[in-house]
Amino acid sequence: MEALEFRQEYWDDREARNAFKAFILDIHGLDFSAWEHAGFWDERYTPFSYFLDGRVVSSVCMYLLDAVVNGRETQLVQISGVGTDPAWRRRGLNRQLTQKGLQWASDKCSGYFLFADEDAVPFYLQCGFTPLREFREFIIAPRCAHRSGLKHLDPNRTEDRERIFGFGRSRTAVSDKLGVLNARLLMFHCLYILPDCVFEIPELNCLVLFKHRGPVLELFDVVAKDVPSMQSLLPYIGREETQQICCHFHSDKIWNGAVEKRELHGNHAFTLAAFPADNPVFPFTARA
Repeated sequence: MEALEFRQEYWDDREARNAFKAFILDIHGLDFSAWEHAGFWDERYTPFSYFLDGRVVSSVCMYLLDAVVNGRETQLVQISGVGTDPAWRRRGLNRQLTQKGLQWASDKCSGYFLFADEDAVPFYLQCGFTPLREFREFIIAPRCAHRSGLKHLDPNRTEDRERIFGFGRSRTAVSDKLGVLNARLLMFHCLYILPDCVFEIPELNCLVLFKHRGPVLELFDVVAKDVPSMQSLLPYIGREETQQICCHFHSDKIWNGAVEKRELHGNHAFTLAAFPADNPVFPFTARA
């Protein structure tokens, strides 16, 4: 243990940041290079790590997120980037780093959440975290006439990427129940997870992240300063066969009709103490 060096908040050290990137690639198979090279590395994604000879062997990140919960502006912390080199496991390193990170975040946020791999569930239970039920919302799609004007934006094109980021920086929360505002995390999703799902509706001055799955419209996010209603959006993004809309966020701002709430299984959401939002629908683009 004496050979390990503890470090936190070290993004300004290029060698240390590169060591972290190598660690995440090795442990999670995720290369942060595209996010970094595009200029969207988020300083608020805060690392707590053990180093050995310049190499990260164990790490936990506390992601401080600007949020709106129950109509109130606040901050939440999402715990992610958790892992330990196989040679250093079963020594309590992640537990120590988690405690250090929680202590750092204790006066900065109103709640914590994380999504765990199935193998990590016992670890978080032992650390005092509690399982958190999470949901999605489903809406019966109203009939409407199609309208043209939908424009696909490609996050791999500089001009489109800057336009997406501009919408992200000026957005308001997609929900007053639970919304997250970090534009750089939005860019991560656009670059890595949803590059083919980003569309602009110029007439409504908004971005919509969506895809179709047969008769279901998967609606991941609506990014706008003034969030438009579902009745305004659907003529642009719906299809003739669309029967149901799956909202990957609380639909309170875009829809005032009937909503079916279904529990989501498999993400293993956890919180520490009480989470400030009841029966949350975590916005898709808020997941780190």
